[in-house]
Amino acid sequence: MATDQRSAFAAEIASLARKYKGAVRAQAVTKSGYIVLLTGMWGEDVGAIVITSPDGHEVRRADGWKISKTAEVAAFLWDVLEKDKARAAERERLAGLKSVSITSADAIGWASNKETSRYHLAPAQLARLLTLAEQMAAENTVVPAEE
Repeated sequence: MATDQRSAFAAEIASLARKYKGAVRAQAVTKSGYIVLLTGMWGEDVGAIVITSPDGHEVRRADGWKISKTAEVAAFLWDVLEKDKARAAERERLAGLKSVSITSADAIGWASNKETSRYHLAPAQLARLLTLAEQMAAENTVVPAEE
């Protein structure tokens, strides 16, 4: 379904570029509520495009292309918008969490056996982890033998 939406989005923006060919600057709203601004339109060329999604995410491209390539450009920008939305959702999911990396290596310094793992923990979980790590490390402390 996302591919169908992507194709329809690209086709609609390509249609807008053809419709406003030679207009220098054109702004329109797509059927799905995206605001599209096309600028630098001279002859068969488009200079730049700015697309704003209904939820406010914005992408732009300003390197110039032929009107006939607008569908490809729009499809690429659709992908960028989708990735931006996914990253925003991930940031929202991780809000308030602490990113923790735990690296384990040979205690005598062999760096080649190093492994790192990343976790996202709530502040209370991080405090418990630090306490547990300190307790476990204390268990490994060498106690001097009595003479």
